[in-house]
Amino acid sequence: MKILSFDSSGMTASVAFAADGVLIAEYTINHKKTHSETLLPMLDQIVRDAELTLEDIDAIAIAAGPGSFTGLRIGAATVKGLGLALEKPVIPVPTCEALAYNLCGISGLTVPIMDARRGQVYTGIYRENAGTGESAGYEIILDQTALSIEELLEKLEELGEPVTFLGDGVPVFRTVIGEKCRVPYTFAPPQSALQRAASVAALGEIYARNGRMISADAFAPIYLRKSQAEREHEAAARERLAEDISSVAEMESEMFTDAWSAETVSDSLKYPYNHIMLISSEGEIRALAMEENVADSFVVGEEQPKTAGYMIYADPAGEAELHRIAILPEFRRKGLARKLMEKLISLEDGSIFLEVRAGNAPAIGLYTAFGFKELDRRKNYYRNPDEDAVVMQRQNAGDR
Repeated sequence: MKILSFDSSGMTASVAFAADGVLIAEYTINHKKTHSETLLPMLDQIVRDAELTLEDIDAIAIAAGPGSFTGLRIGAATVKGLGLALEKPVIPVPTCEALAYNLCGISGLTVPIMDARRGQVYTGIYRENAGTGESAGYEIILDQTALSIEELLEKLEELGEPVTFLGDGVPVFRTVIGEKCRVPYTFAPPQSALQRAASVAALGEIYARNGRMISADAFAPIYLRKSQAEREHEAAARERLAEDISSVAEMESEMFTDAWSAETVSDSLKYPYNHIMLISSEGEIRALAMEENVADSFVVGEEQPKTAGYMIYADPAGEAELHRIAILPEFRRKGLARKLMEKLISLEDGSIFLEVRAGNAPAIGLYTAFGFKELDRRKNYYRNPDEDAVVMQRQNAGDR
């Protein structure tokens, strides 16, 4: 089997070509240049030196992650492009397993550690098993994961076996390992210490025999945690969410005697059938979403227009109930409430119910203009001041 392999998961960039279990060529560099500068020139060198015709390869293996977000993305783009152009399958090889395979056959535990920043490592724990089974010469004691170096050392102490460390995390955490590792340990020699595309190719051939090939289009890197940019984005989104909730609570307090607190607003959003729509002074409407959803539509650094009002409604069982439409006094008579009503009607196909103070003639006029009709009255429903509630309903087109 002819396999072209790549590893760009760390600082090291490596490309290799193997045929029927024999390493034909490998080029590796661990020196400053970015992977976008090195991968394709190394591939070109292998093609020329090994007299390789790319159309003749059977598959492309890649260290699929974890690792550097930039490196993984460059590797993924390279492999997907080649795989799609050549119509060849891809063999994703977990990075930590490929690193461990550098030392396949040694006794004791093999523990790759890649610097994941913030005191953490990407790591796994592997034990030699005489080359039997799908694990290709080792059994997986701990599948690759992100841990603090202290957590990893505690796990190794529990196992109580000699350990060989390798990976770009060794120079970073060598001192901590020396101070806190409570089992016999050693470090891999330099020629085996970092990522090698040769190991990716060798392990990839074993994985291919076990049916672990996919289409190039289906390949995606393995990210064990979010990138710094994604974390910063979500932190900013959480801050915006808190500001939005506070803004709604402040407007509630300003405009209603039975105002919802910030806690009530936040709690209401925990249920998928509750919705809050904010409208800006320019008439732009956006949903107030909980943390797991707000980042999807949030652009860090975008200018935030002043929130002029909001709408709160629920649709638990095919019918909607409008709880609030509220516009700050300084933004009234600009058609903003009408825009919110139009939004609600565009979102809800079923009947819509609401309650409104009997003396709130502008609101009743608005609702009537949108097809709401009085359904019932509730005597002295409201307090401060005491006032009847008018129950209104807007039926959908099929019910009229």
